[in-house]
Amino acid sequence: MLSLWATVGPNANVARSFVIGGSQRAKFTHTTANTCAYDALVKSTHSLPYRLVAALAVGALALAACGGGDDDSSSDSAADAPAEAPADAGGACPWAAGEVDLAGFLAEPCYADPYSGDMFPLDPGYITLLPAALTAAGLDADLNAPGPVTLFVPTDAAFNTLLEQVGWTLDELLADTEVLTDVLNQHVVAGDVSATSAVSSDVEITASTSETMTLSLGDMGVGVKFCGDQMADIVHMDIDVSNGTVHIIDTVLLPSQGCMN
Repeated sequence: MLSLWATVGPNANVARSFVIGGSQRAKFTHTTANTCAYDALVKSTHSLPYRLVAALAVGALALAACGGGDDDSSSDSAADAPAEAPADAGGACPWAAGEVDLAGFLAEPCYADPYSGDMFPLDPGYITLLPAALTAAGLDADLNAPGPVTLFVPTDAAFNTLLEQVGWTLDELLADTEVLTDVLNQHVVAGDVSATSAVSSDVEITASTSETMTLSLGDMGVGVKFCGDQMADIVHMDIDVSNGTVHIIDTVLLPSQGCMN
């Protein structure tokens, strides 16, 4: 399967490895673009699959072409909708904060109440696709590494939205481990990063792709700015695990070569 990413200049080297602390799998480098310019992507004669970038750009152009009309109420409602509501499964979390590692969290996901700090279980179907993606990319064993690492976990709804935008099935995404590794690395930051640190001022963070993102306080609370001004809202923040910190987000973070700007 062709990669989703197109390679254009100017170039930057991005290491393809899922890094936790000082531990990582065998690493190799791939030349990727540090620009999001759609025209440059389309004109590139190198690794061609424009499916992600082109599909996102076409979608944006279609929305722009339809904007301003009398039939935009559904779009306006979607834009004004709040971030995903907590998917509380009820009952008690089977583990206390800091007792399990990242693998244990993904196996039995819980969230921390922002006021009391108590842990509550999440619906089992809330974040199943990230573990599936890690397994497909052969990165799941790294979840047990000592850390510390901060992991941004997109909800299943976030993955499904991305798949709909690019016109892929889940099986197609999981089969393209090259793209999958890039996307997964964008969700990993070395060290413990607290979302509450961004309440007073923006905090720059560096993903294991070596790309910089920003924790910022937005209309819906703290979120992650990526691809320029795109925002992934944090719907459950500062979940403490034994080898790091987890934040659950409502949007899949894309590396720069997949940006739609």
